[in-house]
Amino acid sequence: MGRKLIQHGLSSLTVSLPRKWVKENNLKKGDEIEIEESKGKLMIATQKHPQHKQIDIDISNADPMIRRLIGATFKTGYDEVNIKFSSHDELKAVRDLIKEQFTGFEIINQNKDNILVKNISQDNFEEFNNVLRRFFLVLMNISSETSKAIEKEDFKWLKNNTLIKYEADKFADYCRRAINSGYETEFKRTAPLYTIIEQLEKVVDRYKDLCEYASKNKIKLNKNIKSVIKELAEFQESFYNLFYKFEIQKLIELGKKKQELQRNLDGLMTNSTRKEVKIMSLIDRILNLTFDLNGPLMAVYI
Repeated sequence: MGRKLIQHGLSSLTVSLPRKWVKENNLKKGDEIEIEESKGKLMIATQKHPQHKQIDIDISNADPMIRRLIGATFKTGYDEVNIKFSSHDELKAVRDLIKEQFTGFEIINQNKDNILVKNISQDNFEEFNNVLRRFFLVLMNISSETSKAIEKEDFKWLKNNTLIKYEADKFADYCRRAINSGYETEFKRTAPLYTIIEQLEKVVDRYKDLCEYASKNKIKLNKNIKSVIKELAEFQESFYNLFYKFEIQKLIELGKKKQELQRNLDGLMTNSTRKEVKIMSLIDRILNLTFDLNGPLMAVYI
């Protein structure tokens, strides 16, 4: 709706608030409202912080989706979650997840078949940009460490790399919770940004799968496959650089790198063992998960 500006004094301009909105929010003369400036817009709210959100969820016999169900409540911005369970294993899964990923959440109460989880700290999404960058750095960390461990054929190192996933999960969940809670980021569009975070978390998961499989089976890869894994780590770094300094020419170069890596990977499939093919299928998944984000990336910046 359009509103005319009203001159007050020599330099002040005011605008009236819609009567319906004032009435619905029970506002009166002297009440305080919050005004935030963002990208040429002024946002007016009756309160600075979002309303407390609560949900009840039943995870009885929900395995193997328990962690995903509980994780969804955190990412979508709920502050209080009452969880119904039916077994010790379900309860343990909830407790483990809260400890690993729910920053600021604590278990408030537990009885025979219910556990109450609550956010006891005020969400501070002002750290969003720092956390997002740390998420990218964790991704590059697991990719480079995997390449080094594969090169050295160090299976203990590979197994240790799987634990990096938990850092990535925590950072990704924080960013998604911020977006779902309405935090205004510095990026043009948050919907494609959410997709990028979601997909890159899956990239970390596939690196974890690669490390687990290679370490468990003590797979010694040939030099050509090792070279592809090293190039894949460099590809991840190129995507990181493109994300933080977007340029069309760099996007084109990323596309050419992807084609070259794909050709090398496809060529290695022919004379490989079953275990090597398993590794290369994970490499292929990582490569394409990352490259397919070129669309959301352009939507964020263009």
